[in-house]
Amino acid sequence: MTVVLNAFLLSLVAGLATGLGGLLVLTFRRFDMRVYDSLLGFAAGVMTAVATMGLIHEALTEGGTLVALAGVAIGAAAMFLLDRQLPHEHEHLPFVCTNHVEYRRGLLLMTAMALHNIPEGLAVGTSYAAQPRLGLLLALAIALHNIPEGIAVAGPFRACGMPARRYLGWTLASGMSEPLAALVGAVFVSLVAELLPLSLAFAGGAMLYVVSDELIPESHSHGYEHQATFGFLAGFLVLVALMRAL
Repeated sequence: MTVVLNAFLLSLVAGLATGLGGLLVLTFRRFDMRVYDSLLGFAAGVMTAVATMGLIHEALTEGGTLVALAGVAIGAAAMFLLDRQLPHEHEHLPFVCTNHVEYRRGLLLMTAMALHNIPEGLAVGTSYAAQPRLGLLLALAIALHNIPEGIAVAGPFRACGMPARRYLGWTLASGMSEPLAALVGAVFVSLVAELLPLSLAFAGGAMLYVVSDELIPESHSHGYEHQATFGFLAGFLVLVALMRAL
């Protein structure tokens, strides 16, 4: 039970980090897309390092090549299917936006972030159950990249005229699927330890899907591709350094 509780609390901190991104948006006088794209690139670099050098590497070590390849493929496929089935619009929302384009963009980003926080939470839960140090590192890495993700969610909502308290709340809500998934992941691995390598590879594949399908295209869509690339490299190198340090 201690392992499960610790995994839940670690992932809760990581999920709450999205709120820091929302708070940063609150302090911006003007939303600078150059900074926005750099931060999204940083998030993509962090996730790539965690998925490849952390989760998938661990799956290869513990379960072998076939298990790791199958887990990555299943994780990416699951994210694709969820992405296709996820509704992109909602009716009867309790607020009015003055800019409907930005409102819809914010809604899409919030949904996407909440969706991919699920495998992130599973990754923390499964990783911590196997190796607490790996789980701690992963939670720290996710917390780091959740900050720019919070910016990505809050920015369009602010641009459409949404009140600060509401877009901060929605930003936090997008991260709360993470600790719930971590709880499920930790319990799952504790009960069925043999499937841990598959679970790690599954989470790694899901992360790689999100990087390629969501973060990189969005960070390259505003004319600041070089800044996004430099952000990607910075995020990747930061995680490599953290892995060596921890």
